[in-house]
Amino acid sequence: MTSTRRRSISQTHERIAQLGWEPDYHQPAVKYPTRYTFPTNAKDPMKHIMREYLPMELEKDERVYGGHDAAVRADMPHKAERRWLEIVKPFIIATAYAEVSAGRCMSMLIDAVPNDELRNGYHVQFVDEVRHTGLQMALARWYAKHTPDPCGWHLGPKMLSRSPGTRQAFNMLSHFIVGDPIQCAFTLQVVAETAFTNLAFVALPDVAARNGDFTLPTTFLSVQSDEARHISNGYATLLTVLQDESNIPLIERDLLQAWWINHAYLDSFGSGIMEYTSKDRSDPESYLDKWDRWVRDDWYRSYVLKLGRLGLNLPADMFERARERIAGGMVHKILMGGAAFWMLNFWRNDPLDERDFEWFEAKYPGWYAEYGEFWEGMRRFSKDPAGYGSFLKQVAEQGVPSCWTCLVSCVFPDDMCHRAVDGRTRFYCSKECMWLDESNPGRYVGDRNFFDRYHGWELSEVVRDLGFVRSDGKTLVAQPHLDDDGMWTLDDLRSLDFEVVSPNIAFAEAMGLPNGSSYDPARTQGNGAVAAAPVKA
Repeated sequence: MTSTRRRSISQTHERIAQLGWEPDYHQPAVKYPTRYTFPTNAKDPMKHIMREYLPMELEKDERVYGGHDAAVRADMPHKAERRWLEIVKPFIIATAYAEVSAGRCMSMLIDAVPNDELRNGYHVQFVDEVRHTGLQMALARWYAKHTPDPCGWHLGPKMLSRSPGTRQAFNMLSHFIVGDPIQCAFTLQVVAETAFTNLAFVALPDVAARNGDFTLPTTFLSVQSDEARHISNGYATLLTVLQDESNIPLIERDLLQAWWINHAYLDSFGSGIMEYTSKDRSDPESYLDKWDRWVRDDWYRSYVLKLGRLGLNLPADMFERARERIAGGMVHKILMGGAAFWMLNFWRNDPLDERDFEWFEAKYPGWYAEYGEFWEGMRRFSKDPAGYGSFLKQVAEQGVPSCWTCLVSCVFPDDMCHRAVDGRTRFYCSKECMWLDESNPGRYVGDRNFFDRYHGWELSEVVRDLGFVRSDGKTLVAQPHLDDDGMWTLDDLRSLDFEVVSPNIAFAEAMGLPNGSSYDPARTQGNGAVAAAPVKA
Protein backbone atom coordinates (compact mmCIF):
# COMPACT_ATOMS: atom_id res chain seq x y z
CA MET A 1 0.00 0.00 0.00
CA THR A 2 2.72 2.45 1.00
CA SER A 3 4.92 1.69 -2.03
CA THR A 4 1.89 2.02 -4.35
CA ARG A 5 1.01 5.39 -2.80
CA ARG A 6 4.63 6.51 -3.10
CA ARG A 7 4.68 5.60 -6.79
CA SER A 8 1.46 7.56 -7.26
CA ILE A 9 3.03 10.64 -5.67
CA SER A 10 6.17 10.24 -7.79
CA GLN A 11 4.14 9.89 -10.98
CA THR A 12 2.02 12.91 -10.09
CA HIS A 13 5.13 14.91 -9.32
CA GLU A 14 6.60 13.98 -12.70
CA ARG A 15 3.44 15.11 -14.46
CA ILE A 16 3.49 18.41 -12.60
CA ALA A 17 7.12 18.92 -13.60
CA GLN A 18 6.10 18.61 -17.25
CA LEU A 19 3.91 21.67 -16.88
CA GLY A 20 6.93 23.94 -16.52
CA TRP A 21 7.57 26.17 -19.51
CA GLU A 22 9.71 29.09 -20.56
CA PRO A 23 8.05 31.89 -22.55
CA ASP A 24 9.56 32.40 -26.01
CA TYR A 25 7.83 35.72 -26.71
CA HIS A 26 9.96 37.77 -24.31
CA GLN A 27 13.07 37.54 -22.18
CA PRO A 28 12.07 37.46 -18.48
CA ALA A 29 13.76 40.12 -16.35
CA VAL A 30 15.65 38.66 -13.38
CA LYS A 31 14.95 40.74 -10.31
CA TYR A 32 17.46 38.94 -8.07
CA PRO A 33 20.57 38.09 -10.11
CA THR A 34 23.06 35.55 -8.80
CA ARG A 35 26.79 35.02 -9.30
CA TYR A 36 26.21 31.27 -9.48
CA THR A 37 25.96 29.20 -12.64
CA PHE A 38 23.11 26.69 -12.71
CA PRO A 39 23.20 23.34 -14.55
CA THR A 40 20.03 21.96 -16.08
CA ASN A 41 19.70 18.93 -13.79
CA ALA A 42 18.21 19.31 -10.31
CA LYS A 43 15.79 17.43 -8.07
CA ASP A 44 13.09 18.35 -5.60
CA PRO A 45 14.06 15.78 -2.93
CA MET A 46 10.72 15.80 -1.09
CA LYS A 47 8.56 15.62 -4.25
CA HIS A 48 6.09 18.11 -2.83
CA ILE A 49 2.46 17.95 -3.97
CA MET A 50 -0.01 20.48 -2.65
CA ARG A 51 -2.93 18.06 -2.39
CA GLU A 52 -0.85 15.99 0.07
CA TYR A 53 0.81 18.90 1.82
CA LEU A 54 -2.06 21.29 2.63
CA PRO A 55 -4.36 18.85 4.54
CA MET A 56 -1.39 17.76 6.64
CA GLU A 57 -0.52 21.34 7.58
CA LEU A 58 -4.15 22.15 8.34
CA GLU A 59 -4.33 19.26 10.80
CA LYS A 60 -1.13 20.45 12.48
CA ASP A 61 -2.50 23.98 12.80
CA GLU A 62 -5.67 22.72 14.46
CA ARG A 63 -3.60 20.84 17.02
CA VAL A 64 -1.54 23.94 17.82
CA TYR A 65 -4.50 26.28 18.27
CA GLY A 66 -6.33 23.62 20.26
CA GLY A 67 -3.30 23.55 22.56
CA HIS A 68 -3.55 27.30 23.05
CA ASP A 69 -7.17 26.96 24.13
CA ALA A 70 -6.30 24.11 26.48
CA ALA A 71 -3.57 26.20 28.10
CA VAL A 72 -6.08 28.93 28.94
CA ARG A 73 -8.44 26.41 30.55
CA ALA A 74 -5.54 25.01 32.58
CA ASP A 75 -4.56 28.54 33.72
CA MET A 76 -1.05 27.95 32.41
CA PRO A 77 -0.21 31.68 32.07
CA HIS A 78 -0.36 32.07 35.86
CA LYS A 79 1.40 28.80 36.63
CA ALA A 80 4.43 29.24 34.39
CA GLU A 81 7.51 30.99 35.72
CA ARG A 82 7.29 34.75 35.18
CA ARG A 83 11.04 34.97 34.56
CA TRP A 84 10.54 32.74 31.54
CA LEU A 85 7.40 34.50 30.29
CA GLU A 86 9.31 37.78 30.08
CA ILE A 87 12.12 36.54 27.84
CA VAL A 88 9.56 35.05 25.46
CA LYS A 89 8.77 38.64 24.40
CA PRO A 90 12.00 39.22 22.42
CA PHE A 91 12.36 35.56 21.45
CA ILE A 92 9.08 35.24 19.57
CA ILE A 93 9.41 38.66 17.93
CA ALA A 94 12.86 37.68 16.65
CA THR A 95 11.77 34.25 15.38
CA ALA A 96 8.67 35.69 13.69
CA TYR A 97 10.90 38.10 11.78
CA ALA A 98 13.11 35.14 10.89
CA GLU A 99 10.09 33.39 9.36
CA VAL A 100 9.13 36.49 7.39
CA SER A 101 12.70 36.82 6.09
CA ALA A 102 12.80 33.12 5.22
CA GLY A 103 9.64 33.51 3.13
CA ARG A 104 11.15 36.47 1.30
CA CYS A 105 14.27 34.38 0.67
CA MET A 106 12.10 31.79 -1.07
CA SER A 107 10.70 34.50 -3.34
CA MET A 108 14.24 35.50 -4.26
CA LEU A 109 15.19 31.90 -5.03
CA ILE A 110 12.11 31.30 -7.17
CA ASP A 111 13.13 34.30 -9.25
CA ALA A 112 16.86 33.50 -9.40
CA VAL A 113 16.98 29.71 -9.84
CA PRO A 114 16.11 28.55 -13.38
CA ASN A 115 14.84 25.11 -12.40
CA ASP A 116 11.20 24.13 -11.90
CA GLU A 117 12.02 21.18 -9.62
CA LEU A 118 13.81 23.39 -7.12
CA ARG A 119 11.22 26.14 -7.50
CA ASN A 120 8.50 23.70 -6.47
CA GLY A 121 10.38 22.99 -3.25
CA TYR A 122 10.89 26.69 -2.62
CA HIS A 123 7.19 27.31 -3.21
CA VAL A 124 6.19 24.80 -0.54
CA GLN A 125 8.75 26.22 1.86
CA PHE A 126 7.32 29.69 1.24
CA VAL A 127 3.91 28.41 2.36
CA ASP A 128 5.62 26.87 5.40
CA GLU A 129 7.15 30.21 6.33
CA VAL A 130 3.80 31.99 6.03
CA ARG A 131 2.31 29.32 8.29
CA HIS A 132 5.12 29.74 10.83
CA THR A 133 4.73 33.51 10.86
CA GLY A 134 1.01 33.17 11.55
CA LEU A 135 1.56 30.62 14.31
CA GLN A 136 4.15 32.70 16.08
CA MET A 137 2.30 35.99 15.83
CA ALA A 138 -0.83 34.22 17.11
CA LEU A 139 1.26 32.92 19.99
CA ALA A 140 2.53 36.45 20.69
CA ARG A 141 -1.09 37.64 20.78
CA TRP A 142 -1.96 34.75 23.12
CA TYR A 143 0.77 35.76 25.57
CA ALA A 144 -0.25 39.42 25.35
CA LYS A 145 -3.85 38.51 26.27
CA HIS A 146 -3.18 36.02 29.06
CA THR A 147 0.19 36.55 30.79
CA PRO A 148 0.47 38.52 34.08
CA ASP A 149 2.33 41.52 32.62
CA PRO A 150 1.60 41.98 28.90
CA CYS A 151 3.42 45.32 28.68
CA GLY A 152 6.14 45.11 26.06
CA TRP A 153 4.35 42.84 23.63
CA HIS A 154 2.93 45.86 21.83
CA LEU A 155 6.46 47.20 21.28
CA GLY A 156 8.19 44.10 19.95
CA PRO A 157 7.81 44.31 16.14
CA LYS A 158 8.37 48.06 16.14
CA MET A 159 11.42 47.91 18.40
CA LEU A 160 13.17 44.85 17.00
CA SER A 161 15.74 47.01 15.25
CA ARG A 162 16.02 49.64 18.00
CA SER A 163 16.44 47.90 21.33
CA PRO A 164 20.10 47.00 21.99
CA GLY A 165 18.88 43.60 23.16
CA THR A 166 17.26 42.66 19.83
CA ARG A 167 18.86 44.72 17.07
CA GLN A 168 21.52 42.02 16.65
CA ALA A 169 18.68 39.68 15.64
CA PHE A 170 17.41 42.16 13.07
CA ASN A 171 20.94 42.46 11.70
CA MET A 172 21.66 38.74 11.52
CA LEU A 173 18.29 37.80 10.04
CA SER A 174 18.74 40.35 7.26
CA HIS A 175 21.35 37.93 5.88
CA PHE A 176 18.42 35.79 4.73
CA ILE A 177 17.31 38.51 2.33
CA VAL A 178 20.26 40.79 1.55
CA GLY A 179 22.87 39.72 -1.00
CA ASP A 180 23.15 37.01 -3.59
CA PRO A 181 20.06 34.74 -3.39
CA ILE A 182 22.20 31.58 -3.17
CA GLN A 183 24.32 33.11 -0.43
CA CYS A 184 21.07 33.90 1.40
CA ALA A 185 19.91 30.31 0.89
CA PHE A 186 23.10 28.97 2.43
CA THR A 187 22.73 31.29 5.42
CA LEU A 188 19.10 30.26 5.92
CA GLN A 189 18.74 26.67 4.77
CA VAL A 190 22.20 25.13 5.04
CA VAL A 191 23.26 26.76 8.32
CA ALA A 192 20.39 28.35 10.28
CA GLU A 193 17.78 25.67 9.58
CA THR A 194 20.11 22.66 9.41
CA ALA A 195 22.49 23.52 12.25
CA PHE A 196 20.54 25.73 14.65
CA THR A 197 16.80 25.00 14.55
CA ASN A 198 17.20 21.95 16.80
CA LEU A 199 18.60 24.31 19.43
CA ALA A 200 16.03 27.05 18.88
CA PHE A 201 12.94 24.94 18.19
CA VAL A 202 13.63 21.74 20.19
CA ALA A 203 16.07 22.44 23.01
CA LEU A 204 14.61 25.83 23.89
CA PRO A 205 10.98 24.59 23.98
CA ASP A 206 12.22 21.92 26.39
CA VAL A 207 13.40 24.73 28.67
CA ALA A 208 9.98 26.35 28.29
CA ALA A 209 8.24 23.16 29.38
CA ARG A 210 10.54 22.88 32.40
CA ASN A 211 9.34 26.34 33.38
CA GLY A 212 5.67 25.45 33.09
CA ASP A 213 5.06 26.93 29.64
CA PHE A 214 3.45 24.42 27.27
CA THR A 215 2.17 26.77 24.60
CA LEU A 216 5.61 27.60 23.24
CA PRO A 217 6.60 23.91 22.81
CA THR A 218 3.22 23.17 21.21
CA THR A 219 3.83 25.89 18.64
CA PHE A 220 7.54 25.57 17.98
CA LEU A 221 7.68 21.78 17.77
CA SER A 222 5.00 22.04 15.08
CA VAL A 223 7.21 24.57 13.32
CA GLN A 224 10.21 22.27 13.62
CA SER A 225 8.26 19.44 11.99
CA ASP A 226 8.45 21.43 8.73
CA GLU A 227 12.18 22.04 8.89
CA ALA A 228 13.06 18.69 7.28
CA ARG A 229 11.69 20.08 4.01
CA HIS A 230 13.75 23.24 4.35
CA ILE A 231 16.92 21.31 5.14
CA SER A 232 16.31 19.15 2.06
CA ASN A 233 15.77 22.26 -0.07
CA GLY A 234 19.09 23.66 1.10
CA TYR A 235 20.90 20.42 0.37
CA ALA A 236 19.32 20.22 -3.08
CA THR A 237 20.38 23.80 -3.85
CA LEU A 238 23.91 23.06 -2.67
CA LEU A 239 24.21 19.84 -4.71
CA THR A 240 22.85 21.59 -7.78
CA VAL A 241 25.38 24.43 -7.81
CA LEU A 242 28.15 21.94 -6.96
CA GLN A 243 27.69 20.34 -10.37
CA ASP A 244 29.49 23.30 -11.92
CA GLU A 245 33.12 23.54 -10.74
CA SER A 246 33.19 27.30 -11.37
CA ASN A 247 30.84 27.66 -8.38
CA ILE A 248 33.16 25.97 -5.87
CA PRO A 249 35.09 29.11 -4.76
CA LEU A 250 31.78 30.93 -4.27
CA ILE A 251 30.32 28.04 -2.26
CA GLU A 252 33.37 27.82 -0.01
CA ARG A 253 33.31 31.55 0.71
CA ASP A 254 29.56 31.87 1.19
CA LEU A 255 29.22 28.79 3.41
CA LEU A 256 31.97 29.95 5.75
CA GLN A 257 30.46 33.43 6.00
CA ALA A 258 26.99 31.97 6.52
CA TRP A 259 28.34 29.85 9.36
CA TRP A 260 30.10 32.71 11.11
CA ILE A 261 27.25 35.24 11.06
CA ASN A 262 24.87 32.58 12.40
CA HIS A 263 27.29 31.65 15.17
CA ALA A 264 28.11 35.24 16.13
CA TYR A 265 24.50 36.00 16.98
CA LEU A 266 22.62 32.76 17.60
CA ASP A 267 25.14 31.27 20.02
CA SER A 268 24.94 34.32 22.26
CA PHE A 269 21.18 34.83 22.03
CA GLY A 270 20.23 31.15 22.30
CA SER A 271 22.51 30.32 25.20
CA GLY A 272 21.50 33.51 27.00
CA ILE A 273 17.84 32.52 26.91
CA MET A 274 18.34 28.86 27.80
CA GLU A 275 20.76 29.37 30.65
CA TYR A 276 20.01 32.78 32.14
CA THR A 277 16.21 32.94 31.99
CA SER A 278 15.26 29.48 33.23
CA LYS A 279 13.95 29.32 36.79
CA ASP A 280 14.01 25.52 36.66
CA ARG A 281 17.49 24.11 37.27
CA SER A 282 16.83 20.43 36.63
CA ASP A 283 18.34 20.46 33.13
CA PRO A 284 21.46 18.24 33.23
CA GLU A 285 22.89 19.82 30.06
CA SER A 286 24.54 23.17 29.51
CA TYR A 287 24.18 25.06 26.25
CA LEU A 288 27.61 23.81 25.21
CA ASP A 289 26.46 20.21 25.78
CA LYS A 290 23.46 20.75 23.52
CA TRP A 291 25.62 22.57 20.97
CA ASP A 292 28.09 19.69 20.82
CA ARG A 293 25.27 17.23 20.19
CA TRP A 294 23.32 19.12 17.55
CA VAL A 295 25.77 21.52 15.93
CA ARG A 296 29.13 19.78 16.26
CA ASP A 297 28.07 16.13 15.90
CA ASP A 298 24.86 16.25 13.83
CA TRP A 299 25.71 19.16 11.55
CA TYR A 300 29.43 19.72 11.30
CA ARG A 301 30.72 16.14 11.57
CA SER A 302 27.81 14.44 9.81
CA TYR A 303 27.15 17.06 7.12
CA VAL A 304 29.86 19.67 6.56
CA LEU A 305 32.88 17.38 6.81
CA LYS A 306 31.36 15.06 4.22
CA LEU A 307 31.14 17.90 1.73
CA GLY A 308 34.89 17.50 1.29
CA ARG A 309 34.19 14.35 -0.70
CA LEU A 310 32.27 16.51 -3.16
CA GLY A 311 35.25 18.76 -3.81
CA LEU A 312 34.70 21.51 -1.26
CA ASN A 313 37.57 22.72 0.89
CA LEU A 314 36.08 24.03 4.15
CA PRO A 315 38.84 24.46 6.75
CA ALA A 316 37.93 23.54 10.31
CA ASP A 317 39.40 26.78 11.74
CA MET A 318 36.20 28.82 11.80
CA PHE A 319 34.18 26.00 13.33
CA GLU A 320 36.75 25.35 16.03
CA ARG A 321 37.05 29.07 16.72
CA ALA A 322 33.30 29.30 17.29
CA ARG A 323 33.35 26.49 19.83
CA GLU A 324 36.34 28.01 21.62
CA ARG A 325 34.44 31.28 21.97
CA ILE A 326 31.42 29.53 23.50
CA ALA A 327 33.58 27.47 25.86
CA GLY A 328 35.56 30.62 26.69
CA GLY A 329 32.53 32.32 28.20
CA MET A 330 31.24 34.38 25.28
CA VAL A 331 27.65 34.50 26.48
CA HIS A 332 28.60 35.08 30.13
CA LYS A 333 30.68 38.11 29.15
CA ILE A 334 28.13 39.54 26.71
CA LEU A 335 25.16 39.25 29.06
CA MET A 336 26.69 41.38 31.79
CA GLY A 337 26.49 44.50 29.63
CA GLY A 338 22.99 43.63 28.43
CA ALA A 339 21.77 42.99 31.97
CA ALA A 340 23.28 46.20 33.35
CA PHE A 341 21.40 48.28 30.77
CA TRP A 342 18.11 46.44 31.36
CA MET A 343 16.13 49.70 31.02
CA LEU A 344 16.86 49.82 27.27
CA ASN A 345 14.76 46.72 26.57
CA PHE A 346 11.03 46.01 26.41
CA TRP A 347 10.90 43.09 28.87
CA ARG A 348 11.57 42.54 32.57
CA ASN A 349 14.49 40.74 34.23
CA ASP A 350 14.59 38.53 37.29
CA PRO A 351 17.77 38.64 39.43
CA LEU A 352 19.74 35.41 39.59
CA ASP A 353 19.58 33.63 42.95
CA GLU A 354 21.60 31.02 44.84
CA ARG A 355 20.16 28.10 42.87
CA ASP A 356 21.20 29.80 39.64
CA PHE A 357 24.71 30.36 40.98
CA GLU A 358 25.04 26.71 41.98
CA TRP A 359 23.90 25.51 38.56
CA PHE A 360 26.32 27.77 36.67
CA GLU A 361 29.21 26.78 38.91
CA ALA A 362 28.43 23.09 38.34
CA LYS A 363 28.27 23.50 34.56
CA TYR A 364 31.08 26.06 34.21
CA PRO A 365 33.59 25.61 37.06
CA GLY A 366 35.01 28.99 38.06
CA TRP A 367 31.90 30.86 36.89
CA TYR A 368 31.14 32.45 40.25
CA ALA A 369 34.69 33.72 40.76
CA GLU A 370 34.55 35.54 37.43
CA TYR A 371 30.92 36.63 37.17
CA GLY A 372 29.35 36.14 40.58
CA GLU A 373 30.13 39.60 41.95
CA PHE A 374 28.35 41.27 39.03
CA TRP A 375 25.19 39.19 39.41
CA GLU A 376 25.20 39.68 43.17
CA GLY A 377 25.22 43.41 42.47
CA MET A 378 22.32 43.11 40.03
CA ARG A 379 20.31 41.35 42.72
CA ARG A 380 21.33 43.70 45.55
CA PHE A 381 20.46 46.91 43.68
CA SER A 382 17.38 45.76 41.75
CA LYS A 383 15.17 47.92 44.01
CA ASP A 384 17.77 50.47 45.05
CA PRO A 385 18.24 53.27 42.50
CA ALA A 386 20.66 55.09 44.80
CA GLY A 387 23.01 52.13 44.95
CA TYR A 388 22.45 51.14 41.32
CA GLY A 389 23.81 54.44 40.03
CA SER A 390 27.33 53.77 41.32
CA PHE A 391 27.11 50.13 40.25
CA LEU A 392 26.10 51.04 36.68
CA LYS A 393 28.89 53.59 36.36
CA GLN A 394 31.44 50.95 37.39
CA VAL A 395 30.06 48.55 34.80
CA ALA A 396 30.02 51.24 32.08
CA GLU A 397 33.69 52.05 32.73
CA GLN A 398 34.51 48.51 31.61
CA GLY A 399 32.36 48.75 28.47
CA VAL A 400 33.71 47.45 25.17
CA PRO A 401 32.88 48.41 21.58
CA SER A 402 30.19 46.60 19.64
CA CYS A 403 31.18 44.71 16.51
CA TRP A 404 30.46 46.56 13.27
CA THR A 405 29.43 43.35 11.49
CA CYS A 406 27.46 41.25 14.00
CA LEU A 407 26.69 44.09 16.48
CA VAL A 408 27.63 41.82 19.41
CA SER A 409 30.02 43.16 22.08
CA CYS A 410 33.75 42.69 21.49
CA VAL A 411 34.28 40.72 24.71
CA PHE A 412 37.56 39.00 23.78
CA PRO A 413 40.32 41.66 23.81
CA ASP A 414 42.80 39.47 21.96
CA ASP A 415 40.33 38.97 19.11
CA MET A 416 39.17 42.58 18.76
CA CYS A 417 40.42 44.35 15.66
CA HIS A 418 39.53 47.51 13.75
CA ARG A 419 39.92 49.46 10.54
CA ALA A 420 39.04 52.97 9.39
CA VAL A 421 36.42 53.48 6.68
CA ASP A 422 35.24 56.90 5.50
CA GLY A 423 36.74 58.66 8.50
CA ARG A 424 35.15 56.34 11.06
CA THR A 425 36.67 53.47 13.01
CA ARG A 426 34.93 50.14 12.70
CA PHE A 427 35.62 47.73 15.56
CA TYR A 428 35.17 43.99 15.11
CA CYS A 429 34.77 41.20 17.65
CA SER A 430 36.92 38.89 15.52
CA LYS A 431 38.99 38.73 12.37
CA GLU A 432 36.16 36.70 10.86
CA CYS A 433 33.68 39.55 11.27
CA MET A 434 36.21 41.95 9.75
CA TRP A 435 36.56 39.56 6.80
CA LEU A 436 32.79 39.61 6.27
CA ASP A 437 32.77 43.40 6.16
CA GLU A 438 35.82 43.68 3.91
CA SER A 439 34.62 41.09 1.41
CA ASN A 440 31.05 42.43 1.14
CA PRO A 441 31.50 46.11 0.28
CA GLY A 442 28.30 48.05 0.78
CA ARG A 443 26.68 45.33 2.87
CA TYR A 444 27.24 46.68 6.38
CA VAL A 445 26.33 50.35 6.27
CA GLY A 446 24.29 52.91 8.17
CA ASP A 447 24.18 53.86 11.84
CA ARG A 448 25.14 50.52 13.27
CA ASN A 449 26.43 51.38 16.75
CA PHE A 450 23.48 51.82 19.11
CA PHE A 451 25.25 53.96 21.70
CA ASP A 452 26.69 56.32 19.08
CA ARG A 453 23.23 57.74 18.59
CA TYR A 454 22.85 58.50 22.29
CA HIS A 455 26.43 59.50 23.09
CA GLY A 456 26.26 62.25 25.75
CA TRP A 457 22.53 61.77 26.50
CA GLU A 458 21.13 61.46 30.00
CA LEU A 459 19.86 57.90 30.52
CA SER A 460 16.19 58.64 31.22
CA GLU A 461 16.00 60.69 28.01
CA VAL A 462 17.25 57.67 26.05
CA VAL A 463 14.43 55.54 27.48
CA ARG A 464 11.91 58.29 26.75
CA ASP A 465 13.17 58.58 23.16
CA LEU A 466 12.86 54.83 22.68
CA GLY A 467 9.31 54.90 23.99
CA PHE A 468 9.94 52.28 26.68
CA VAL A 469 7.52 53.88 29.16
CA ARG A 470 4.19 52.47 30.34
CA SER A 471 0.81 54.09 29.80
CA ASP A 472 1.07 56.19 32.97
CA GLY A 473 3.86 58.15 31.28
CA LYS A 474 6.47 57.52 33.98
CA THR A 475 6.86 53.81 34.86
CA LEU A 476 9.40 51.95 32.77
CA VAL A 477 8.41 49.01 30.57
CA ALA A 478 11.54 47.11 31.55
CA GLN A 479 12.28 46.37 35.19
CA PRO A 480 15.25 44.72 36.96
CA HIS A 481 12.88 42.54 39.00
CA LEU A 482 9.47 40.88 38.70
CA ASP A 483 7.74 42.39 41.72
CA ASP A 484 4.78 44.61 40.93
CA ASP A 485 5.69 46.96 43.77
CA GLY A 486 8.79 49.12 43.72
CA MET A 487 8.76 49.45 39.93
CA TRP A 488 11.27 51.89 38.47
CA THR A 489 10.19 55.20 36.92
CA LEU A 490 11.81 57.84 34.77
CA ASP A 491 12.49 59.82 37.96
CA ASP A 492 14.45 56.87 39.37
CA LEU A 493 16.57 56.73 36.23
CA ARG A 494 17.10 60.49 36.34
CA SER A 495 18.34 60.19 39.90
CA LEU A 496 21.21 57.99 38.72
CA ASP A 497 22.77 61.05 37.05
CA PHE A 498 24.12 58.80 34.33
CA GLU A 499 25.41 60.13 31.02
CA VAL A 500 25.60 57.61 28.17
CA VAL A 501 29.04 57.19 26.62
CA SER A 502 29.48 55.20 23.41
CA PRO A 503 32.25 52.61 23.97
CA ASN A 504 33.04 52.78 20.24
CA ILE A 505 33.70 56.50 20.41
CA ALA A 506 35.57 56.24 23.72
CA PHE A 507 37.87 53.48 22.45
CA ALA A 508 38.57 55.29 19.20
CA GLU A 509 39.48 58.49 21.03
CA ALA A 510 41.64 56.67 23.60
CA MET A 511 43.53 54.88 20.82
CA GLY A 512 43.98 58.01 18.74
CA LEU A 513 41.85 56.59 15.92
CA PRO A 514 39.40 58.43 13.64
CA ASN A 515 36.10 59.33 15.30
CA GLY A 516 34.39 56.03 16.05
CA SER A 517 30.87 57.42 15.67
CA SER A 518 28.70 55.89 12.96
CA TYR A 519 25.71 58.09 13.76
CA ASP A 520 24.68 60.49 11.05
CA PRO A 521 21.17 61.98 11.44
CA ALA A 522 20.90 62.44 7.69
CA ARG A 523 21.28 58.69 7.16
CA THR A 524 19.27 57.35 10.08
CA GLN A 525 16.65 54.85 8.96
CA GLY A 526 13.60 54.35 11.12
CA ASN A 527 14.99 56.39 14.03
CA GLY A 528 18.01 54.21 14.66
CA ALA A 529 17.32 51.11 12.57
CA VAL A 530 20.21 49.12 11.19
CA ALA A 531 20.62 49.85 7.51
CA ALA A 532 21.29 47.00 5.10
CA ALA A 533 22.30 47.71 1.53
CA PRO A 534 22.41 45.18 -1.31
CA VAL A 535 25.72 43.43 -1.78
CA LYS A 536 27.73 44.44 -4.81
CA ALA A 537 28.26 41.38 -6.98
